[in-house]
Amino acid sequence: MYQYYLLAQAERGNIEAFWILVEQCLPALFNKVWLLSGSTGETKLIMAQGLLVAWSQIQAAAKRGAFQSFISRILAETALKRLKKRKTDIQLDSSDQEVTKEADTLLQSVLQLNAPERRLVVLRYLENLTLQEIAALVGKREEEVSEALGAVLSSLAVPD
Repeated sequence: MYQYYLLAQAERGNIEAFWILVEQCLPALFNKVWLLSGSTGETKLIMAQGLLVAWSQIQAAAKRGAFQSFISRILAETALKRLKKRKTDIQLDSSDQEVTKEADTLLQSVLQLNAPERRLVVLRYLENLTLQEIAALVGKREEEVSEALGAVLSSLAVPD
């Protein structure tokens, strides 16, 4: 219940309440972004950008009441946008190049998904939510979520 109170306070412009909410989930958020970026410096930049976006869109989170999912989605989208723009000049051996090419193909596929599909992927594979939890968040039956995720995953299949 305290989280809902803080969320309501943040919606009213209370930055301290927003930061308390952020601090409650900061380690998990930082780890998720770091897994996407692979760099502590890049992660800090993504976190800063994403938290600014989250603060500017706090009313959306307050309406749904799920702050951690809200902020995780924003940070994942911020990371994906930033990584899409980033060019690497690292020399890779052939096996690393293949993995990098597959990862880039997958990233491009994820970026092509519409917002509801991307949200499902983020909730399931970045948030590690169960199908039941996702169904409750999106207002659908568990079977519908499972079918939708299956369709999304088959569309994301990286060719051999």
